[in-house]
Amino acid sequence: MRYLFINLFNLPVFYLFKLIYLLIFSGSSLFSATIISIVTGTTNLRFSTVLTNLGNDYNSSSGVFTCRIAGQYWFSASIAKYSSDNVGGTYCYIMINGSNKMMMYHYERDPLHAYFSMTASGGFHLNRGDRVQVGGCYNPAFLVSGETESYFSGVLIKPDV
Repeated sequence: MRYLFINLFNLPVFYLFKLIYLLIFSGSSLFSATIISIVTGTTNLRFSTVLTNLGNDYNSSSGVFTCRIAGQYWFSASIAKYSSDNVGGTYCYIMINGSNKMMMYHYERDPLHAYFSMTASGGFHLNRGDRVQVGGCYNPAFLVSGETESYFSGVLIKPDV
């Protein structure tokens, strides 16, 4: 009976220490980055201007967020597009491990000087090592415009305990 009492008593303490460890040593995860570039063909976007990168989980050279702390995350991406030719539809995805998860889509109605934005946001559970990026983009040619108009952001909402 004593063994059972000790295990039950230590169980909450274990979780308390694990939570303290996550908060102090593992830290948090938060990033925001913007982009301005000319994009051609099907491509993954690289948001090279980093506004914040708490935890250094976002790589601005590759445009990929790599999960360091398993848990629930919220991601948001918005692409502002300008095109001076009739290119039809444009789409990109928020991707996890190369798989399309959320689509951003716009079809141009005005063939000349079309300007618009498309946005996707959502919550996902990530495991350590999962990779998130904005990619799978399709359009023959477009300008991702404005340094603060197109962005990719993510934040850890709740770590796994």
